[in-house]
Amino acid sequence: MDLIMNDDMTYHEIARIKSNIQSFVEKIRELSQEFDFDFQQSDGNFFSFIAKHIVFFKYLSEGDSSNFSYKVLISDFYYIILAIAKGEVRYMYVNERSIIENYLRSIMDITVQDNHVTGTVFQELRQKNFHCDFDDAEYSLIRSEYRTSCGYIHGSNILNDNLALVLDECANKRFTIAERKKYYIRIQAVLKSFDRLLISKNALFVSDCFHRKKSILSYLLGKDPLELLFQIVN
Repeated sequence: MDLIMNDDMTYHEIARIKSNIQSFVEKIRELSQEFDFDFQQSDGNFFSFIAKHIVFFKYLSEGDSSNFSYKVLISDFYYIILAIAKGEVRYMYVNERSIIENYLRSIMDITVQDNHVTGTVFQELRQKNFHCDFDDAEYSLIRSEYRTSCGYIHGSNILNDNLALVLDECANKRFTIAERKKYYIRIQAVLKSFDRLLISKNALFVSDCFHRKKSILSYLLGKDPLELLFQIVN
């Protein structure tokens, strides 16, 4: 009876999360009209993917309210969506860099007080042993995205003598639909790699956060991370 009741409660919780995410994506679609953003199905799919990560980290934050990185990640996920919809490419990369840094903090046990994510942290990430595959291609993509985000933040043309040109570039730089699709593919790959590493590093904690709710974890992150979790904790 208890198992049946728990399955029923989990089913209703997943239904509630799905409805919440659908409303969230629809709200972005409405806002996109104000921002003159050409909302496509690929955008909706990506925003749904990010929304699932917001919910995932809310579960983790409830399990460890002292972990500031989880709260920062939740905030970054909201703001990267808004930056994309507003066409604010620089702020999109500001949030992307912060997302990468706070995943690294969670995986490598770096406190927010230590603050700086340096090249040494990336080297230690590559050398660290995990309970899952983490190949050179995944590492290179993460490192490349981090460099790209840092480059956009500091601005390749920011020191140009033509002040009006730099201002125009800052104001009018927008992603085309094709560029956004490529960006979405890269970021989803980065986050999926980080998800596996985070679960590998904190398997027992993640398992406790989704105690008797593993189907919710599967809905949020997919079947592969759930299978990895079972391999480690069982």
